[in-house]
Amino acid sequence: MESRRLLVKVCISHLVEKHGFYPPSAEKVVLAKNIIATFPSLRVQIEGKGDGFEHFYDPSSHCGFLEMRLRNIRRKLEAGQRRYTKRKISCNTESGLEQDQGDSSVTSEWITLMKRLRPSAENTPSIKSAMEKTYAMRRSWISKESPTVAEIFNEYPRFLDMPSLMDLEFGKMTDGKTDLFIRRWEASIIPKLKAVAAMEKSDVAALTAGMEDQTDDGKCYTMLVVLTHLLPPLPGSRCSVKSAISFLLDFAPPGTSIASLFSNPEMASKTQPLLICMGNLKSITRQYIIIARNDKVTVPVDGGLTCALDKLFKLYWVCNLAYPPQLSSVFTFFEYIYDVTISTNRRAKVLELISKLQASQ
Repeated sequence: MESRRLLVKVCISHLVEKHGFYPPSAEKVVLAKNIIATFPSLRVQIEGKGDGFEHFYDPSSHCGFLEMRLRNIRRKLEAGQRRYTKRKISCNTESGLEQDQGDSSVTSEWITLMKRLRPSAENTPSIKSAMEKTYAMRRSWISKESPTVAEIFNEYPRFLDMPSLMDLEFGKMTDGKTDLFIRRWEASIIPKLKAVAAMEKSDVAALTAGMEDQTDDGKCYTMLVVLTHLLPPLPGSRCSVKSAISFLLDFAPPGTSIASLFSNPEMASKTQPLLICMGNLKSITRQYIIIARNDKVTVPVDGGLTCALDKLFKLYWVCNLAYPPQLSSVFTFFEYIYDVTISTNRRAKVLELISKLQASQ
């Protein structure tokens, strides 16, 4: 990435020396093509389209690394050097407005670049840098406009093919609490939940029978079922305790097509994103997928059920989604594990369960 920045800096210095601070678009296209011709490894084609130089300069959108460098240079020009001037609004607001417009323009450049770059060892640093540069605008847009999951992933498609970006986003949103669930769920929360369940009425205690012989994913699933019994659906959610778990994790036979999941009438009531396990918990070929049925969006998840559950919760936060009403208390309990305090009106049963867990220490 540093070598690419240096290359762009040198090339733009040469371009400005020959054509000034506002070089013709044709000259920028020639420069972009020459860079790719000289350094073929820098060629990037998206789905086989374009000539592979467009991430340096795209004449149709007037975006790319070269244009970004030029705009950054122009922002520091004196008034007499500028080709375009802004109408003065007031002495107090002019500089702030110019700064905001400049920042917005640069952010748009990064978004365009990110859409063009496909995940690879070479492109990953640039993609992460673009996500960092666009964070403030993205959070503001999602918070104010409440876009759908499909709209968010259309604007920021790297969330789909680089799910680890959701970890980075969540970490910035929660002041670095990215790994708390992974660290606490299996090592601390599950043993305490099991102890609490053993003291409950017989039907809840029976759920944990034989856990010692289960796989890690099996233990995780059992504890999720225990949670739906300890924190049952609220009255009015039209969901039984027995079926509540299916709004968090459901199963599909191996080889099931994604299209069939979207059209399955049994999924019609599951409007919020949930996990689908392709296969069974004991199968070594099982695959977890986050599916947002209403938005026709799927996100494959690497790792076991704990990792998949972690990613699902982070998706809810990154996309600013309301929790499924059938599992609102369960998701509020997850907030306790992540040590986040957004839900200020934690329900009585959640607070009671947290108290029991803390007493079991």
